[in-house]
Amino acid sequence: MTIDSRRRERRARLWRAAGAALPCLAAVMLAAGCKAEYPVFDPHAAQRPNREAASTYKNYQLPPLPTTLQSTFLPPRAGERRPPTRPTTVPTTGPALTVDPIVRLPLQEIIHRAVANNLDVRVAGYQPAIDATRTIEADARFDPTYFANIQFERRDNKQAFSTVTTGSGNLDRQNILTGQTGLRQNLESGGQVELRYQTSRTDVQGLGQFSQINPNPFWENQIVLQLTQPLLQNFGNDINRARILISRNNQKISLLDFRKQIEETTRDIEQAYWQLVQAERDLWVAERLLADTLRTADILSKRMGQDVTRVQLSQANASVEQRRTALVRARSRVRDLSDQIKRLMEDPDMPVSGDVLVLPADGPLEEAVHFDLSEEMSAALLNRFELGQQQLRIDNAAIASNVAKNNLLPQLNFVGQVGFQGLGDGFESAFYDQMDFNQLNYQAGLQFEIPIGNRAARAIMTRARLQQQQAIDDYRRQVDQIALDVKTALREVETTWNEMAGRRQARFGFADQLAAIEQREAGGEALTPTFVQLKLQSQEELADSARLENEAVANYNFAIARLEFVKGTLLRYNNVIMEEEKLKMGGQ
Repeated sequence: MTIDSRRRERRARLWRAAGAALPCLAAVMLAAGCKAEYPVFDPHAAQRPNREAASTYKNYQLPPLPTTLQSTFLPPRAGERRPPTRPTTVPTTGPALTVDPIVRLPLQEIIHRAVANNLDVRVAGYQPAIDATRTIEADARFDPTYFANIQFERRDNKQAFSTVTTGSGNLDRQNILTGQTGLRQNLESGGQVELRYQTSRTDVQGLGQFSQINPNPFWENQIVLQLTQPLLQNFGNDINRARILISRNNQKISLLDFRKQIEETTRDIEQAYWQLVQAERDLWVAERLLADTLRTADILSKRMGQDVTRVQLSQANASVEQRRTALVRARSRVRDLSDQIKRLMEDPDMPVSGDVLVLPADGPLEEAVHFDLSEEMSAALLNRFELGQQQLRIDNAAIASNVAKNNLLPQLNFVGQVGFQGLGDGFESAFYDQMDFNQLNYQAGLQFEIPIGNRAARAIMTRARLQQQQAIDDYRRQVDQIALDVKTALREVETTWNEMAGRRQARFGFADQLAAIEQREAGGEALTPTFVQLKLQSQEELADSARLENEAVANYNFAIARLEFVKGTLLRYNNVIMEEEKLKMGGQ
C-alpha cells in the first residue's frame, strides 16, 4: 500500500468516526431541546360546569307592571268610575327561599373548602413554585458542563521567503481537523476551572520535493487543566452566591404572598358570612313586619264603616305594598350573598350558577371578648406577613449593596494552565506518547482592568445604598401602619359591642312602644287616622331597630375577625395551618 493510499484510508476512518458521532450529538441536542408535554387549554371545558348548572336553574317569571290601583282591602269609592281592582295574581314578594335546595354550612367548613378550591388562592400558589425554579436556575450556574467541539480548518499560506530546498513563492497548504471534549465548571469563589482533552490531525502539503515533515500527516494530543480566578472584583462565595440568596428570598416573599391571598380570601368569607347571617335575620324581620301589617290591614278592613274610614285603610294598604317590596329586596340580598360565598368557595359541587342556596349554620357571637392592646400589638408584629416580606427585601438590598461594593474594585484575574502533549503519526501513537508525560506545558498570568473614573460602579453603589435605606425606612413605615391597624381594629371591636348593646336597648324600647299601642287598641281606642299612622310607624320603627341590631351583631363578629386579620393570625383563628418555613419576623 502506498503512502497516499494509507493517507486516504486514515482520512476515511477519521470521517467515518466523525460521522458516527454526529447521530449521538443530535440525540443529545434533541433530548435537551425537546418540547415538554403541557396540558391543552380547553375554554369550553372550563365553562362547562357553570353552563350545565345554569341550565337547571329555575328562572323567575316577572309579573307585569300594574296600570291601576290594586288592593285586597280597599272598597270602591262612592261615585268612582274605576274602583280598585282585585289582584289577578297573588302579590309578589319574589321567589321564596324554600324553592331552592338549601345547604347550611358552618363558617370553618366554608373557609376550608375555599382554601382547597378557590382559584384566587390556587393562582397565587403557583408563584412560590415558579420562584423555586428561579432558585434552581441560579444554583445551576455552578453545575459542571460537558462540552465537545469538532472543527475542520484549511490553511493556504504562501511563503514570503525562499530557501535552497524550497525556492521562493512556495505554497504551504495545511488541512487541520481538531476535536475537543471535557468538563467546565464555574466556582463559587468566582473562578472557572476547565479540564479538556483535545486532539488534532494536521496534513501539510506543498513545501517542495526536498522538504521533510516527519511524520506527515501528524496527530497532536493534549490534556489541559485551566484555571481562571478573580482576585479582587467578583472574588468570594458571598459575591458569587448573591443571585442564589436573592432568589431564595424572593421565593419566601412569594410564599408570603400566597399566605396573603389565603388570608384575604378568608377575611372576605368572614365578612360575607356574617353579612349573610344579618341578611337572613333581616329577612325574618321583613316577613314579620309584612305579616303584622297585613293583620292590621285586615282588622281595619273588617271595621270599615264603624270607626275606620278609607283614610286609615289607604294608609295600611300603602304600608303593605312598601313592606312587600322591602321583603323582595331582603330575599334578593340573601341570594346575592349566598352566590358570593359560592364564588369564594368555588366548590365544584356548588357552582355559582347553580340553584343551591348556601345559608349559615353558625350563629353569631354575642358575648363580650376582651383584648389587651399590648398583647395584640406584639402578636401583630410577630405574625404580619408584610414585616416578614420587608425583612427579606432588606436582606436582598444588603446583598445587592455588598455586590455593588465589590464591583468598585478593579478586575485582577489569575489565569493558569498546565497540560501534557503527545505527538505521533496516528491517534494511538500520539496518545501513548502523551502518556509518557514528558512534554509538560504550563503558563501563568495576571489580567488587570479598571474603567477610568469607575463612574458606573460608583453609581451602582450609590443606588444600592439608597435602596437599602429605602427598604429599612419602609419597614419602619409598615410597623407604624400595623400599629394603627391593630389599634383601629381593637377600637372597632369595642365600638361595635357598645353599638350592639345600644341597638338592642333601642329595639326593646320600640317593642315596648308598639306593645303599648296594641294595648290601647285592645282597650277599645278609636282607630283614627292618627292612631293608625302611629301604629304603622311603630311597626316600622321596631323593624328598623331590629335590622340595625342585626347589623351591629354582624359588625361585631366581623370586627373580631378583622382584628385577627390585622394581627396576621386569621388563619390560625379558623384552624387553617400553612406548612411553611419558619421566617424571622418582627424580631423573632
